[in-house]
This record gives sequence, C-alpha cells and structure tokens, in this order.
Amino acid sequence: MKNFFVTAIFLSIFLISCTQKKTGIVTMDLSRTDYREVITAPGTIRAVNSVNIMAPQDFFGSLTVGWVKPEGSHVEAGDSICVMKCEELMQMLDEQERNLATLKADSKKLEADNALNQAILDAQVKENLAGMSINQLDSIQMRFAPPVKKRLMALELEKARVQERKLQKKFQAEKTIDETEDRQLKSRIIQAENRVQMMQDKVKQLKIFAPISGTLSASEQLGRIMVSFGNGDEPIEMGGYPKPGGMLFPELPLMTIPDLTEMQVKAEVQEVDYKRIEQGQKVTIMVDASNGIQTTGLVKLKPMAPKIKYISEQVQYKYYEIIISVDSCHNRMPPGLSARCNIMINEVKDTVVVPTIAIFDRDSMKVVYVADGESFIAAKVETGLSNSSRTIITSGLKGKETIALAEPPQKFIKMPKRSTHE
Repeated sequence: MKNFFVTAIFLSIFLISCTQKKTGIVTMDLSRTDYREVITAPGTIRAVNSVNIMAPQDFFGSLTVGWVKPEGSHVEAGDSICVMKCEELMQMLDEQERNLATLKADSKKLEADNALNQAILDAQVKENLAGMSINQLDSIQMRFAPPVKKRLMALELEKARVQERKLQKKFQAEKTIDETEDRQLKSRIIQAENRVQMMQDKVKQLKIFAPISGTLSASEQLGRIMVSFGNGDEPIEMGGYPKPGGMLFPELPLMTIPDLTEMQVKAEVQEVDYKRIEQGQKVTIMVDASNGIQTTGLVKLKPMAPKIKYISEQVQYKYYEIIISVDSCHNRMPPGLSARCNIMINEVKDTVVVPTIAIFDRDSMKVVYVADGESFIAAKVETGLSNSSRTIITSGLKGKETIALAEPPQKFIKMPKRSTHE
C-alpha cells in the first residue's frame, strides 16, 4: 500500500507553492529538498519470544472450554488458567470404574467359592482317612474271620486307599484351578485399575496451569476447517483466544504468555509492495493506542510464501507478511496492538524533486517547462528515482526554477538560448 498520507502532505505543500501566471498555466517554485519513497503497511505488535500453552494431546473425545481466565490477565507460575471438559472421557471413566468395581466383587466371590470348595474337599479327605483308620483297627478280627469276610474287609481297605488318592488328586487339581482363576481375575483387575488411573490422569490434564509468570494472550497460530452453512461448505479460521463453551483443537496452542522485554511487528503488504521491500530497510513505527508512541525499526524477515484470507468461499485476499524489529519502547507496546509501519524504500538527501506530472516527452526527450517571464523554456532533463507522484531530476535543473505543472500552449514556449559556441 502506498503512503497516501505522505503523498497528500507533499501535494499540499507544493500546491501551496504553486501560482497561476497570466497565461493560465499553474506553476511551482522549486527548491532543493529530500526525496523519500515510503510504503505504509498495517501491522500488529507481537512478542519476539512467547511460551505456547497447548491443550492436552491424544484425548478420547472433543474438548470444550469450561472456564478460562480472561485475555490480558496477569498470572503467576502455577496459577490455574483454564479448565476443559470432555464428555466422552467422563463417560468412559465412569464405565471403567463400574467395570473395576464388578471385577473386585467377582474376585471376592471367587475367593469365597474357592475357600468353600477347598473346605469340602478337605472334609472328604479327612472322612476317608477316618474310614481307613477304622478298617485298620478291624485288622485283628481278620485273623479269625471267614475267608469271604477277610476278602471283603481287604477290598474295603483298598477302596479307601483308592478314594484317598482320588481325593488328593482332586484336591490338588481344584487348588491349581482356583489359583489360576484367581491370577487371571487379579490380572484383569490390574488392567482395569491401570485404565482407570490413565483416565483419571487425563481428567487432571483438563486443568491447565501457567508454566511461567506473565500476561495471557491469544495465539498467533490459526487453522482452517470446512463448515457447512446450508449453501455448501465454506472455510473458516479456527484459533484465537479460547472462550467458555468453545471447542478446542489440540494441534493449536490454547494461548501464549509473551516475553514483554522484546517486541516486533508483523506487517501485511500487497504483492506489488512486497517485491520492493528488502531486509534491513528502515521503518518508522507508530502506535496510536499507546499514547501515540513512535519508534523505529528495520525489516527483519521477509517470508516467501503468501498468506490467504478467506472472506468467503469465492472471495480470497492474498497478502505477504514481513517481520519488523523494534528499536525501543518495548515495555510500552503490549502485544496485540495495531501499528502503522512506514517502510523507507528510497531516500536521497538534498536533491531536485519535481512532480511527475511536470515532466513531458518531446522529441524523444524528457523536458520540464521552466518559466521565463510570461513564457516557458523547454529544459531537457534526466531523471532518477521516481514514483507516481514525484521524480528526482539528476541533471537539467538547479532547484531554483519556476516550472509549469501542465504543458503550456505552443505560443508561450520559447526556444532555449543557443550558446555562443554553436
């Protein structure tokens, strides 16, 4: 964007110095002056260094803002600055806690069932041992019993021994099964406890604390999503300072805490101006919102890729960003304020500058009509730096002439005096 303000001031100055001769031609009295070509660009003050505060990553659902400290609030390290909500996470946590309670109840029931089964088997073993002892006490009678009776008693004793071995094996098998089931259930309980603990840790992450002391500010990073408004999908920007009830995007910073000791300006320029801007060019920075602060700086960085602003799906605005350093007044320029940046493209001290409209082409030459009484002499000139309003004259004028701002009628034009050597 051209500096229309500076151009208007210049035009006002030289129009004041203009006079209208009797011929009706508007003239201007020249004097040597400084030539300055400036591009004015709107910008926003930003901190050079900032701490980005991110939303927690890898969540089990969408995040919304429950509460947040207002933008511009001063916080100390460790202060609570934002509380988020995640309905899906809370539902999953409730489900996992109920599952854990069920598993623990099942574990207690299994322990009771196993204890009962072991007690029953133990009683059966003891009962069988008692029967074997009784049969062994009757061994004296076997000496005097008939053969059939002896055979029956021996079989009863062998049956008791078989039953004892069977009960011992069953006891060991039941014990192994019970221990295996108990280990499996306890493993499931540990897994459930880990899931509950993980989700409880996620719930704790919903509360954000300030990592350092400073002033809360909106993040500069923006994203884009497609939203349907009924007439088709349209892109909208996401980001900015979080608001209660608003949705959060974990890939974007929630907010930043800028370092106020060093500021810079991020300015926007059109493509035609961007091509003329170079690193190291001088800049005058004006911040009206801070009691009219005016400071200086330099073009620090000139990114190559253009930015796109989407006014609507069909209307886009392309611009380029440049970064401008700030020489002083850092602590009086809070981030977020707008600034006007006058970028010095060219500057020549003590030279002859004429309005561009006062230069005419005649016979393949550039001429300026210099007043000579009521007439004008066509003075051949050579030009230097130029813009739409002003042009430097490198030769042909001394800077003390009165020149015409419009081409005079032919009857008022005099031929220049020839030298005596011609």
